[in-house]
Amino acid sequence: MLRRIYNLLMPDERSKTLRMVVSILLSVFLDLVGLAALLPALYYLLDEGGQKSAALFFSLIAISVILLKSIVKTVLVRYQNCNLLSFYKRLSNSLFTSYYNRGLLFIREQGSNKLNYEINAMSYSFSFGLLSPLIRISADMLFILLVTTALLCWNGMTVLILYATFLPFLVFYLFGIRKKVKEYGEEDMRVKREHTRVVSDTLRGYAEVVVNGAFPAQQRTFADGLEKISDNRMKMDTLLRLPQFIAELSVVIGLVLLVSFGQGDVKLVVGVFAIAAFRLLPALRGILAGLTQIQNAQCCLDVIEEGLENDDAQQTGEHCTVTFNKEISVENITFSYPNGQTVLDDRTFRVSKGEYVGVCGTSGVGKTTLFNILAGLIQPDSGHVRIDGVELTGSTRTGWMRQIGYVPQEVFIFDGTLAENIALGCSNIDREKVERLLAMVNLDSWAHSLANGIESRLNEAGTQLSGGQKQRIGIARSLYKEPSLLLLDEATSALDDTTESEINRTLLELKESLKGLTILSIAHRKSSLSYCDRIINIGEGNDEQEL
Repeated sequence: MLRRIYNLLMPDERSKTLRMVVSILLSVFLDLVGLAALLPALYYLLDEGGQKSAALFFSLIAISVILLKSIVKTVLVRYQNCNLLSFYKRLSNSLFTSYYNRGLLFIREQGSNKLNYEINAMSYSFSFGLLSPLIRISADMLFILLVTTALLCWNGMTVLILYATFLPFLVFYLFGIRKKVKEYGEEDMRVKREHTRVVSDTLRGYAEVVVNGAFPAQQRTFADGLEKISDNRMKMDTLLRLPQFIAELSVVIGLVLLVSFGQGDVKLVVGVFAIAAFRLLPALRGILAGLTQIQNAQCCLDVIEEGLENDDAQQTGEHCTVTFNKEISVENITFSYPNGQTVLDDRTFRVSKGEYVGVCGTSGVGKTTLFNILAGLIQPDSGHVRIDGVELTGSTRTGWMRQIGYVPQEVFIFDGTLAENIALGCSNIDREKVERLLAMVNLDSWAHSLANGIESRLNEAGTQLSGGQKQRIGIARSLYKEPSLLLLDEATSALDDTTESEINRTLLELKESLKGLTILSIAHRKSSLSYCDRIINIGEGNDEQEL
């Protein structure tokens, strides 16, 4: 496990970890000094000669040492937590980037809810479920070792009794319930991920859930998830309380044995044992609790390692510039999904610069898949896509994407301003350009009617927008980057005839105002593509119709 953790850390993070080890050594030294500061006060307090002034003096020294130690340890713990948070942020960002780079098919296959949970929860578990307990365990074990050495030098019987009472409980704890702890951890991760999915699906599909009366079923699933989470939590809490019980029981048994079999100044021996136990008890309890936490969180290593697998390979390679001045050539494209379903079989066609081409066909024949291939979102099983003779590959994909605009059937609207939604991903927004594009798609009057104009916020999913407004925003967004090719993936299929006609009229106006813009548009019905120069039928055969 330590080797796997080491391999997941970057070189600079390994250096930080080394500095954290140094801070741990310093913390242990401070704990030992704080414990040693109590011994003179204890000696004079137990002295029957009644040297109260000396006892008070050493007690004040002990208080000062403990206060100073606590302040320094607070700073050291803060330093350790800052490093742990930096590991969490880096891993979470790396997972986010890795999942994004794996492409559309991976995201659809795994599901956004599952990936979202892993990006956030698994990275946090790595830092605060594995590394943090390891740090605490290392500090506690080192402290116990130093205290044990000191006690051996002073009174070996004390150490013998301490370990004779504690080790049997420790062995039982490690070997009796270790597997159960790991099982509970894996079950907790699975149940919480499923629970998150139920909530997300219910809220995202609220209208259909209500209309179909499906909420009771979703509610039952949600309630079942709560029961599983609660049951798992109860089991884990029981295991987490065992370390405290075991440590306290071992100390009490040790005191009984020490009083029964101790030799010499039994009162002083018991006093030293009590002070040592006072500090050792949290350390022993911390070790057992830390081991439980590590077992519970260890499954995050599998998720992170799999998530970051081949991450470097996906980010290497030069990105070539792609220009589109002549034609796009699709040559013998074939594609099948992982489940074996073939949706494109040996498709070939060409699109010239400046054309307005429609693509039609029944559901499931591969229209959207074709657009995803043309956009570089997925790779065909065989065949080639060439732009002015340059093949679309991993090295040309980024350069080609700068040349295209993409409008899906369901336009993505996020919780931001109208300007931010149009200039998606741009930190410095050209407001004048946004205004021009809104005028192009006939949304300028509507935008000006908003309380804050283009700075008005659109709520998540754009629930206050009509279908036509969403599609026009999507078109304006795709044009913001000044593309050479505009891909419309059934952008008007969910609209009424009047709105569809208005959108098509807007597209024709764009063709006149933006000379050289090439448009490919998907639709089920040929009537929806009446403004196209020609239509390519994706279905039986490879028919093409000039309009």
